[in-house]
Parts: sequence; C-alpha cells; structure tokens
Amino acid sequence: MSRARYVLGVFVLAMAYYGAAKSGYVLDFAGPVAAILWLPVGVAIAFLYLAGLRFWPGVLIGDLLANDYHALPLGTALGQTAGNMLEALTATVLMRRLIRDGSPLDTVGNLGRMLAAIAAGVAVSATVGAVSLRLGNVVAFDGLPTVWRTWWLGDFTGALVVVPLAVAWRHPPPRAWWREHGLELGLMVAAVAALSGLALRSDGPVTYVVFPALTWAALRFGPRGAALAIAVTAGFTAWSTTNFLGPFVFDSVTRSVLDTQLYIGVSAIATVCLAAVVAEREEFAQKLRASRARLVEAADTDRRRLERDLHDGAQQRLVALAAYLGIAARKARETPAEAPALFEEADAVLSVAIDELRAIAHGIHPAVLSDLGLARAIRSVASRSTVPVTLLDLPSVRFDETAEATAYYVVAEAMINAQKYSRASLISVRAFATPPDLRIEVLDDGVGGARESVGSGLQSLRDRVEAVGGTLRIDSAAGRGTRIAAAIPAVIPNG
Repeated sequence: MSRARYVLGVFVLAMAYYGAAKSGYVLDFAGPVAAILWLPVGVAIAFLYLAGLRFWPGVLIGDLLANDYHALPLGTALGQTAGNMLEALTATVLMRRLIRDGSPLDTVGNLGRMLAAIAAGVAVSATVGAVSLRLGNVVAFDGLPTVWRTWWLGDFTGALVVVPLAVAWRHPPPRAWWREHGLELGLMVAAVAALSGLALRSDGPVTYVVFPALTWAALRFGPRGAALAIAVTAGFTAWSTTNFLGPFVFDSVTRSVLDTQLYIGVSAIATVCLAAVVAEREEFAQKLRASRARLVEAADTDRRRLERDLHDGAQQRLVALAAYLGIAARKARETPAEAPALFEEADAVLSVAIDELRAIAHGIHPAVLSDLGLARAIRSVASRSTVPVTLLDLPSVRFDETAEATAYYVVAEAMINAQKYSRASLISVRAFATPPDLRIEVLDDGVGGARESVGSGLQSLRDRVEAVGGTLRIDSAAGRGTRIAAAIPAVIPNG
C-alpha cells in the first residue's frame, strides 16, 4: 500500500469517526455519560476489521477531535480516548482471530463469535471510561454500575447498528440483483420506517409491530436487508426517545435509556440471527445442488468407464470365446483330434473374461463388504496399505447397505490419500456407532496441508457423505497430519 493511500485511509477513518461521534452527541439524553447509541465504536471496528488494523491512528485522531473538553476534565477525556482505542483494537483483533472463514454474518457460529468479540471490546471501553469519570469526579462512586451499564449497552448497540451494515454492504450487489429485488427492497425499507414511526410515536401496545417487517428483511434479503432494517429501526428508536416521544420515555432517565438500548439490542440481535440462519441455509442449499451435480457427473463418468471396460475387455473376450467355441464345434465334426486344443484355448479365454468381470464388479462394490460386513472390509483395505495401519476400533454389528458402502468409501479414499500424498509413517482408523450415526475417523501423522479443490478426491468424499445426509470434517494443519472424520446416518437391520 502506498503512503498516500494509507494517509487517506487514516483521514477517512478519522472523519467518519468524528462525524459519527457528533451524531452520537445529538442522541445524548442526559449529558456526556448517557449516550443511548454510540455509533463511533461501530465505525472504528468495521473500518479496522475490513481495511486492516494499521489504520488505528484514524480512531485516535477522530476520538481526540470528538472529545467534549468543555464538559469533561482533560484527564478524563484522554482516559476515555484510551479506552475507546483499546475497545476498537480488542474487538477487531478478537473478530479476526475467532472468525477464520467467511463473513461474520453468514453463519450462526460466526455471528456468535462477532457478538462475543464486540461484547468483550466494549467492556474494555466501559470499564476504562467509567473509571476515568470517577477519577475526574464527574460521577459518584455509587453511580459507577449504572454508568458502566449505560456505556456498555450504548457502545454495544452502536456496534450492532454499524458493523453489520458495513460488513453486509461492503460489496454492493450487481445490477441484475437490483433489477430483480430493488423495488421490494425499497418497499421493505419504507415498511420498516413506517412501522417504526407508528410504534415509537405511540404509547399504546404497538411497540413491536415493526418485527414482522424486520423478519421480512431477514428472510428475503439476508444480512444486507437485516442490517439496513436494523439501522432504520435503531435510528427511529433513538431519535424518538431523545425527543421525549414514544413508549420508552419515563420520569426516570436511567430507565428510559435502558429500555431504549434493550429494545435496539434485542431487535438487532434477533434480526441478524434470523438473517444468518437464512444465509447459512442458502449456502448449504447451493453446496447441495453443486454436490448433486458433481455426483451426477461422476455417476455418468463411471457409467461410461464401465461401458468402455466391458466393451474393450470382457465383451471382447466373450466374443472371442463364442468364435472359439464355434470353430471348436466345427473342428470336432471335421477333425476330432484338434478339438481338445481349441476347447482348452476357449477355457483360457473364459477364465480371463471371468477375472475381468470380477475386477469390474469389485470396483462397483467390494464382495467382502456385502458378504462379511464393514469391519472385515476395512481390515481388507488395511492389509493392502503400503503404510502401517492401526485399527483402533471396528464395529461388531452390520449396518444398512448405504451406510456401510459410504463408510467403506471414506476409509478407502482417506487411506489412499494418506499413502499417496501425506508421507505418513502410521495411519489410525476408527469406526464406531453413536446412534443414529456411524462415525469414521482416519488419522495420519504425515505432513498435513490437505485441501479440498475442484475435482479432488476430498471433494468427492464430501459429496458422497453429504449425499446420504452425513457430515464430513477435514482437519489438516501443515506439519500436523490429517484427520478425516465422517458422521453417516446408519440403521442396524433388525436392531
């Protein structure tokens, strides 16, 4: 990155932080220690998470510019700045460490990690800020718990508004998406705004009438719609309370702030959770469709291979056998002395054809699996391995054919990969039942670093397992070997 671009990034972050802080001051409800919704924390975390931690000076500059030095002692203001810096850095570092794959909004697990990271970060700021206020004699000692809670909730809800919005809309959708969904998106935003205005300008029992619109946003538009709807709802809610309107205005400022923050927090978390579930299911559906397409292609490839093997191998042998038998029959009538040699040659051709048919049949489904079960089939695969194999656990019962065939395929493919690529000195295999699943674990002590790629054996393995409703996990850190674990739905016949 050039120096000019870096300086520009720091400047943009500082100005965005400063602007968000000024907006936050507008939402002050009772002075500098009772902000209902503190948006700068969301700006800082989102920018550092998406662009990089190296832009942290922008947070420092923005916070120093935004401090209200007339309302707070200088030491208190600088202490708050230190807390806000630590808050943004803590939350960002935790998000980067906890969320390894994908977006923070695409899965329930990643969303939970994002919320935990933000919660930890804002706890730092709330603690440092509250202590700074006490040391500056801005608040009394007995007011610290209330200040800490208000600070934590204000920063947390501010992050809940800004971070999902920035993450979800980091890459705007293509024009085709706008043509297909733009009108509905506009109607959704209008509905959220209208219902929020209705709910928050009334003291009647209509406070949560906006929730169906939030559900619409999450179900139809996923994280993008959810983040947009949350921002609109939070804006209406905070503005209404600070202007002494709506159901959260009470004689007690503390209760007004608390109820408003809880409403924003609950509505935001519920909406992004629903959107994460939708995104997770859509991704799973896409993977399932792709997996089915690959399975169909693989089945077609296997069918063509079988046709070729039968045509070029066993079929040719059988055609030759028919010719030999015809010649032998004619020779037996004409010159009986030559017939035995011809029949012996036909017998040799027949033996070769039988061997080729057996090889083809073995490739389709091993006879030992059908006849003797999964345990014996695994022992058979282990006996042919070029790497020593330790069988730690094998099932003593039979399972349904689909489960056994899938499990056999997992073991065979994992062991083949270990022998070909891992440079392992030992392979360990476990197969055991934990109803309703049959679990397979294949572990090697090789070089690790195995990756799923398009058309690879590991991808084919995942397709096979997921096609029967199972799950597959591959752990293969470089230098730490490879562990392949599958959970396959299984039924014990007559069990």
